[in-house]
Amino acid sequence: MIGKVLAGIATAGALAGVLATGALAAPAATTAASPAKTQRPAAKDLFGGTVTAITATQVTVKNAKAGSKTFLSTDKTVVIINGRIARWSEIELNSHVMVRYEERGGKTYAHRVHIGRVHVAGKVENVNGNVITIRTRDGKQVRLTVNSDTKYLKVTGKKQREAGLLSDIHAGTGLIAAGSYDASHNFDASLVAYRNK
Repeated sequence: MIGKVLAGIATAGALAGVLATGALAAPAATTAASPAKTQRPAAKDLFGGTVTAITATQVTVKNAKAGSKTFLSTDKTVVIINGRIARWSEIELNSHVMVRYEERGGKTYAHRVHIGRVHVAGKVENVNGNVITIRTRDGKQVRLTVNSDTKYLKVTGKKQREAGLLSDIHAGTGLIAAGSYDASHNFDASLVAYRNK
């Protein structure tokens, strides 16, 4: 059931823009205004997805449709976070990234890595004050910490969402959160999108 709930959140496009930019995505209706406009084919040297492994010299990115691809860093690789130049070491597991790359000599080199926000998804086990404990699909328990700046987005249907509240979230709720891990490996959530059964 949690898979269907999370799929519903993803289908609704609730975090489409949030994970990459930190801003709420525009309603889908704004993109449907010009149906005659043909969609541009995807660039062959771009690959987007979630970081599943990271070392000092390479990063592996998983795309739901295209599978996984590993990129090597060079002294010319540029990393960007929130519009600023960052270090390779700032790339985190579960980050949503877009990689511009080049293949040569049988290897794939990253020219530019644009990092979106780290995100986690799962089913709520309990809510205790400002801590939401979830269980991810792979069985890991993650503690989400929220504060007065955390934004909540309630997904009510396909391409339908509205402002939400922490009080709406309870055991059994499916959610996706965007944010970052702290030094204690708790997840500081800046945005939580959820859908109740």
